[in-house]
Amino acid sequence: MNIIEFKLGNITYHFTVSKQQEALLSLTDEVTIDLATWQGFSEALDASILKAIPEALTPPSTQEIKHAQTIAHELNLSLPENYTKQVIVCRQFIQQHLIAHQRLLSMFNNVKGKLLK
Repeated sequence: MNIIEFKLGNITYHFTVSKQQEALLSLTDEVTIDLATWQGFSEALDASILKAIPEALTPPSTQEIKHAQTIAHELNLSLPENYTKQVIVCRQFIQQHLIAHQRLLSMFNNVKGKLLK
């Protein structure tokens, strides 16, 4: 049975070729294939790399960064160091101030609603 194994940085990829794939491989000539031409390969590689990063070191999403920035701006708070680099820092900030931010939005929407009547 053929096993495909390769290493990129600290990640080792491992794949076992099926019997059908092994039979097809026996019919091929030697060929070099550029993986960049495989549609979806780059996205799958990105996803596997991100999955291998420990959660504490994973970068936050653009949406999480914007949410933290909105909360900081509207509550007049300073953003923590590394909030754009470490998801755990960003999420802790959001969770710590989420209730206060929701209260502020609720009060604002209540006042806005009364003004528009």
